[in-house]
Amino acid sequence: MVSEISILIPVYNQNVSALVDNLLSQASQLAISFEIRVYDDGSSPETLAKNQSLGQRPGVIYRELPENLGRSQIRYLMAQEAKYNQLLFLDNDVLPRYPDFLSRYLQQFNGQVTVGGVAYQKKVLAGTELRWKYGKAREEAPAVQRQKTPYQRIFSSNFLVDRSLFLTYFPRKEVRGYGHEDTLFAHRLQENKIPVMHIDNPVWHLGLEPAQLFLLKTNEAILNLARLNQQMNLGQESRLYKLYHSLKKWKADVFLKENSSWLLPMIKRNLVSRNPSLYLFDLYRLLLLDRYLRK
Repeated sequence: MVSEISILIPVYNQNVSALVDNLLSQASQLAISFEIRVYDDGSSPETLAKNQSLGQRPGVIYRELPENLGRSQIRYLMAQEAKYNQLLFLDNDVLPRYPDFLSRYLQQFNGQVTVGGVAYQKKVLAGTELRWKYGKAREEAPAVQRQKTPYQRIFSSNFLVDRSLFLTYFPRKEVRGYGHEDTLFAHRLQENKIPVMHIDNPVWHLGLEPAQLFLLKTNEAILNLARLNQQMNLGQESRLYKLYHSLKKWKADVFLKENSSWLLPMIKRNLVSRNPSLYLFDLYRLLLLDRYLRK
C-alpha cells in the first residue's frame, strides 16, 4: 500500500477549490504523507483571484507560472518538483466519484501506472451535447473493459504513476498545443512493456466544452495525431486510424479528399446542434485526418 503521495493539478482558467477541498478531506482521514500541488498555467485574473487562497490551506502548494507552458510541459514540471515518488495527476475540471477515491488508489496501485477512469453525469448542459455524447460513448468504461486494451485509455486526467517512470516516458516537448500527449506516453509504455492497470476509480468530468470549442480542440488534436504518425508512426492502433486505413484499402480516401470542402461545413452544422451524431463526428475527424496526412 502507498504511504505517501503527491497530488498534481495543473490549472488553466478553472476554479479548483471544490476539488482541492474534496482531496484534502479524504487525505486527512488517511495515515499517509501527502501534498497537493496546484500550478496555474497562465489563467485570467478572475481565475487567479478564485484560487489564490488555496496556498493557505495546509498541505497545498499553490504556484502561478509566469507564462503558459502547455499541457505536457506543466505536467513534466510538476513531476520534477513533486516531493513524493507516487504522483496522482488530475485535470482541473474533475471531481472524484467516490468518497474513498484516494484510498482506492493507495490500496490498488501496481507500482507503475494505475488508471482510474472517467465518468460523465446523466444531465447534460445545453450546448455541450457533442462533448458529453463523445465522452459517454468513447471514454467512459469499466475497468474490466479498459484492461482488455490497457494502452488505449490512458488519460492523464486521472492516473497514479511512479515519478521516475513518468519523467522517463512522458513527452515533455514533443507534442505542441492540445491533444495526444497521452497517446505518445501510452505508446512508450507499450514499447517498453510497462504494465498498466485499470481500476474502477473514476472522476466526474465536469468541464464540458461547448461544441464550437470542442471542435477547435478536435482540429488541433487531429493535427497532432497526424504529426505523430508522420514523425514516429504513432496512432496505428487507434480506432480512428483503423477506420481510415480501412477506407484507404478500398480507395475510399479519394472520396474524403474530393468532398471535404463541402462535407466539413455541412457536418459541422449537425455537430453544433442539440442532437449531434457521433457517426458524423467520426466522419468529420476522418476528413481532418486525411487532410493533414496529405500535407
